Amino acid sequence: MQRKVLVATVAAAPLMAIALAAQAETVVNTARTTPIATGTAGANGAADDVKIDTAGSIKVTTPGALVTLNSNNKVTSGGTLSAQGVNDSTGILIIGGVTGTVTNTSTITLDEDYTPTDTDSDGDLDGAFALGSNRYGIRLTGPGAFTGDIINSGGSILIEGNNSAGISLESALNGNLTLGNTTAASAAISVTGNNSYGVRVAAPVSGKVSMTAGTISALGQNATGFAVDGDVGGAVLLQGAISATGYRYTTRPADKTVRDKLDADDLLQGGPAVRIAGNVGGGVFLDIRPTDSDTTKTDEDGDGIDDALEGNSALAVYGSAPALLVGSDTKAITLGVIGTGDNAYGLRVRGGISANGVYDGVSSTGIQLGGNAGQSTTITNGASLEATLTSQAYEANANGVRVTAGANAPVIVNKGTITTNSVSEGLFDSRGVIIEAGANVPSLRNGGVIISTVYGEKGSSYGVIDYSGGLNAIENTGSIIAAISPTDDADDKDDADTDPSNETITGKAVAIDVSRNTTGVTLTQNGVVSTDKTLPDADGDGVPDNAEPSIIGQIRFGSGADTFNVLNGAVIGDISFGGGADKFRIDGGAAVVGALDSGDGQLDVTIGKGSLGISNAQAINVTSLTLGAESKLVFTADPTAGTNTRLVVSGAANIASGAQLGLRLTSLLTAPTSYNVISAGSLTSGVFGQGLLDNAPYMYVATARAAGNDVYLDVRRRTAAEIGLARSGSQAYDTLFGSLAGDKDVANLFLGINDKGTFVHNYNQLLPDQGEGMFATLQNINQQISAATAIRPDPGDRYGPDSIWVQEINGLVRREDGETLGTDTQAFGFVAGYEAMGDAGGALGVTLAYTALEEHDTVAQVGEQTTASIVQAGVYWRRSVGPWRFNMGGGAGYGWFESNRVLFLDLNGDGVTDEDRVTKADWGAVTANAFAGAAYEAKLGRFFTRPEARMDYTYLNESSHDEVGGGEVLDGAIGSRKWSNLSGDLGLVMGADFGREVWLRPEVRVGYRKTIAGSLADTVVTKKNGKYVLEAFDNRDGALTLGFALRAGTAMSYVALEGGAESTKRQKRYNVKLTGRTMF
Repeated sequence: MQRKVLVATVAAAPLMAIALAAQAETVVNTARTTPIATGTAGANGAADDVKIDTAGSIKVTTPGALVTLNSNNKVTSGGTLSAQGVNDSTGILIIGGVTGTVTNTSTITLDEDYTPTDTDSDGDLDGAFALGSNRYGIRLTGPGAFTGDIINSGGSILIEGNNSAGISLESALNGNLTLGNTTAASAAISVTGNNSYGVRVAAPVSGKVSMTAGTISALGQNATGFAVDGDVGGAVLLQGAISATGYRYTTRPADKTVRDKLDADDLLQGGPAVRIAGNVGGGVFLDIRPTDSDTTKTDEDGDGIDDALEGNSALAVYGSAPALLVGSDTKAITLGVIGTGDNAYGLRVRGGISANGVYDGVSSTGIQLGGNAGQSTTITNGASLEATLTSQAYEANANGVRVTAGANAPVIVNKGTITTNSVSEGLFDSRGVIIEAGANVPSLRNGGVIISTVYGEKGSSYGVIDYSGGLNAIENTGSIIAAISPTDDADDKDDADTDPSNETITGKAVAIDVSRNTTGVTLTQNGVVSTDKTLPDADGDGVPDNAEPSIIGQIRFGSGADTFNVLNGAVIGDISFGGGADKFRIDGGAAVVGALDSGDGQLDVTIGKGSLGISNAQAINVTSLTLGAESKLVFTADPTAGTNTRLVVSGAANIASGAQLGLRLTSLLTAPTSYNVISAGSLTSGVFGQGLLDNAPYMYVATARAAGNDVYLDVRRRTAAEIGLARSGSQAYDTLFGSLAGDKDVANLFLGINDKGTFVHNYNQLLPDQGEGMFATLQNINQQISAATAIRPDPGDRYGPDSIWVQEINGLVRREDGETLGTDTQAFGFVAGYEAMGDAGGALGVTLAYTALEEHDTVAQVGEQTTASIVQAGVYWRRSVGPWRFNMGGGAGYGWFESNRVLFLDLNGDGVTDEDRVTKADWGAVTANAFAGAAYEAKLGRFFTRPEARMDYTYLNESSHDEVGGGEVLDGAIGSRKWSNLSGDLGLVMGADFGREVWLRPEVRVGYRKTIAGSLADTVVTKKNGKYVLEAFDNRDGALTLGFALRAGTAMSYVALEGGAESTKRQKRYNVKLTGRTMF
């Protein structure tokens, strides 16, 4: 049904009245099954406006348009337009040559009853994405131009069909194409089918083309999200999510066997997410929603659209097509300037851009400027890139921003993040910004991040690479990083393991490659001073720490006269200047590290406030050298090869007082050496600063001196006394230093250490355990056993039947660093005894003990320890004669020892352990002990005192053993060791007795123990390159002892808790024991 609505407006005023013409409108507010056209929609077939009300709908089953604008009228669609399975169908058709407006806020669905199935039973779907064709949501076609605006405001368009489009402009539009307006955000446009478009502008548009929000997706072979192929007089503004792909599955299966099963119809290549192939007078702007900095304003960017209705530009492509393509293969195009200030560019990109090849062999490109046929693409004032761009490919090239032949942009400015990753085992590259031959981009300014990574070994990564030779100015205030990260998995057949650390890298990590330039390039790195002085700024240069600029990777210049100014931040990578009269300047506290190639030798080097570390140990020809008072210059020497960095200055070398020279060694220096590091035509030198040389590899002492027109660095090995090694460390120093020559990784570890603390810590890890803590702990345990046998089971003079007893033992011996390394040795064990007691006051008994010992020295790493399990058997005798108490005994046993020593290696200097070196050994030992004691107990009521005297003897004989598995520096043969100690102990016990049938006896003890005789074993270590002896620290100073005991029992049982401590020079001993006895 349709109804006629007449609207009349009459304005009256005194003495006159004006009647305005009436305007009719045809409204569809119910379900309709026939098409409608404005040219015949009115009464009697007259032309009329057409409105599809929210309650109205049109659904047809025959080809053709559901709504046609073919007269000077307007179409407003707020209902539902649909057709299923109908080819050559159009939701709203606009015939060119008329004037009007089209506003769609409805749902347009032109689909089909078709779902692909798995016809070959391989686990994935098969067949075409769509069967039908030529289906359009909104289409402008026909002769002449349409005058008016086309607006899709909140309208959702779903199209299933090949050679179809959500919106297609095939005739000129004198007006604007708007997706979303001031009152509603644009909804979704989804198109499925080969050679289809989400939106296509194929004809000229006099006004603007804009998408202020919403989503557009295109699925199918050659399917494109948003194509502007015709000329646009105004701007192209995109603020929505737009995606395109030809893949059935856009998530890469992790399992290669699953990927191999995919069919050709699963891996079709789609088109770009956005293609700009026509002239755009007002430039192209991919924008984002304004920041809400003022809650009282709803339109902070003043574009006439409520900020809440605006979206964020987000382009995504799965496949080989660029996410954003600006350029045509058939004609020259030009992008005009967007505006002023931040908009003073022909192209401005904000938001997000994602390009993913997904499958093996498919390259990825984030942004492509220029077509593929060399046609001219001019971007007036250049391009400003502020987006987060990611591009990832597998077994193919990954490209961030690609500028092809014919493209012209005076500058590319990057303020965003460009990340490219190529995961490949083949010769495939990752490239952040690529300027191809035939392109024209004279200037590049990077204030954001460009990071390019190859995950593999053969491919190369490039942050910026210019094949055109026309890039002549680069400014970096951000970061440009090129990296190669080796990988290994089961699919990598170049070796038998899956360890990436042993892969051979043949690819190159190149941050900037302008080697094809013949006219000269100026590369300047500088920092941006912040006005916020609260931000961390360690070097005080005004640039916050998190904003310090950097270039990581090789830098390659060409044959022109190049200038490289490093005025802030860091540059890490090899620098090749090529030919030409070049200039290299470092200032502003900047730091540069890498190999230096002066090319033809025409290079002026100037270091003001900053540092240069030259990593190549070879002669480098330069024209002049100027070092300021705050300069630092580090040279590299390879003693094994007999080479070193040597600056051969054809002209003058001027070195101000305070300038510091440093040295890096790549191999061991075994004899004192003088390195000639500067040879000049003329030399003017002040007094060298010593700071850098003090930070040379710590095991060496280096000094600088000038002689004639040369500068030398004199280097010798630091002595053990200069290092301040303990006695044991000094005794091993020469032999261990010699063994470093047989293990390059361990040698490099020490060559990378430039401070005493780190050096001594790592050096001490090379020393074997000397066993002093283990022997002291064995003494401590044996003394506890002997003390246990001296105790009567009853505080009175009663002697009962036989008894058995068990004692749990805990001990700790803590030795401080001194002549030898300090240790902590813990012991835990049990001793069991059986004794027969006689009426005359005597007892005979036997013991069996098991003790586990574990020792860690003071520099032990995780997993490093020496352990022992010792079993001992013994006999003892005890006798009481009045107040006198006597006891004696002895025993023997066997021990099983095991040691693990660990050295952590940081092979690449990143502060993370790359390799654990572990040397292991196991051996046996025989032990024996003897003891004798006497005591006199005097009572005063319930209280008593008991002077005691005791002698203890401990013997340990360890077999020789080999430490293996840790490499030449750690491994060695340890000779047998014999230990013995005879000590005397005098003590006074005071306590009290409580009870009789059930009794309690607390007591405390103070004493003094001293070594009388015996000797500690030296440790003799034999290595491939020699032998050294670590002498034991035989401390015979006396020790104060303190103890306590709490004993309780009955006539047939007995329990006790006892503890003690002993303190002597640099050694503390502690013990706790729990004893239980029963008589029978």
